[in-house]
Amino acid sequence: MDVETLKRVLKDVVTSDPAFVRDIVLEAIRGDGRVIEAIIDLIARSPEARLRLAETVAGVITIPLNVTTKQDLEKLREEMATKEDIKRLEERIMGLEGEVRGLKDRVASLEVRVTNVENKVTNIESRMTDIENRMADMEKRMTDIENRVTNIENRMITREEFDKTISDIRSQIKDIKDRMLTREEFERRFEWLALNIEGSARDWVSYLLRQRGYNCTAERLYVDLDGVHEIDIYCNAGTITVVGEAKVRVGSEVVNDVYYRAQEVRRRYPDKVSGRLVPAIYTMAADPSAVDKARELGVWIVENNKEKVALEEVLRTGQGGG
Repeated sequence: MDVETLKRVLKDVVTSDPAFVRDIVLEAIRGDGRVIEAIIDLIARSPEARLRLAETVAGVITIPLNVTTKQDLEKLREEMATKEDIKRLEERIMGLEGEVRGLKDRVASLEVRVTNVENKVTNIESRMTDIENRMADMEKRMTDIENRVTNIENRMITREEFDKTISDIRSQIKDIKDRMLTREEFERRFEWLALNIEGSARDWVSYLLRQRGYNCTAERLYVDLDGVHEIDIYCNAGTITVVGEAKVRVGSEVVNDVYYRAQEVRRRYPDKVSGRLVPAIYTMAADPSAVDKARELGVWIVENNKEKVALEEVLRTGQGGG
C-alpha cells in the first residue's frame, strides 16, 4: 500500500469513526508496540501525513473523561510498567544466558584439562608399574647375587688351608717328577718294548703257523719301498707267505697301511712271496674299527697272543693276496 492510499484510508476512518481510531491507538499501546511502531514508521516517511495525522489524532483523542477513565489510564500505566519489567528481565536473561555460555565454555575447557590430567595419571601409573617390575627384577637378581656370594664364601678356604693345599700340590708334582722318565729313559724303554713286541710277534706267528702245518720261522725283512723299510714279520712257508707289522696299538689306518705294504712287497719282490699272501698284524690292543677293516681286507690280526681275526677267516675272504 502506497502513502496516498494510506492517507485516504486514515482520513476516511478518522472522519467516519473517530472512536475506532482511538481504540486502535490504545490497543497498540497495550500491545508489544510493533504495530504502532510500523504505523509511525510509515507516517514518518511523509511530512504532510505527519502534520495532518497529528492534527486529526489530537482532535480525536481529546475526548471527555467519561470515555477514557482514570482507571483505564492507571491500568495502562501498570501494563507499561510490566512491560518495562519484562524487558529488564529479558535483558537479565540474555545476560545470564551469556554467562551460562561462558560457564559452558569454561566447563568444556575444564573437561579437556581433566582428560589431560587423567591421561597423565594413567601414564604415571604405567611408569610406576614398570618401575615396580624392574625393582622386583633387581631384587631377584640381588638375591641371586647374594646366594652366589654366600656359595663362594662357603667354598673359600682360610689362608692356612690354602697354604696346606699348595704344599700338597707341590708334593704331588715332585712325586710325579720323580716317577717321570727322562727322554733317554723313555726312548730306551720304548725301544725295548718295540723289540719285545716284535720278538713276541715273530714267535707267535711261527707257533700259530706250525700248529696249522705250515713249517717256517718268522724273521725280519728289509726291503726298498721308496726307501729302506723294515718288515717286522716275514715267514715264507711255501704255500703261504706272511708279511706284517708289530704295533702296540692298531686302528683302521694301520690295517690299511699293512695291507697295501704287503701288496707292494709282492709286486716289487715276487721271489719273496710264495703261494697265498697273508698280510698280518701283531698288537697289544686292536680297536674295533681295526678288526672290522681287517675282516673287510683279509688281514690276520693277533692281539696279545689271541687271534682277533683268524687265519682261516683271512684265507676264506679271497682278499689278502691269493
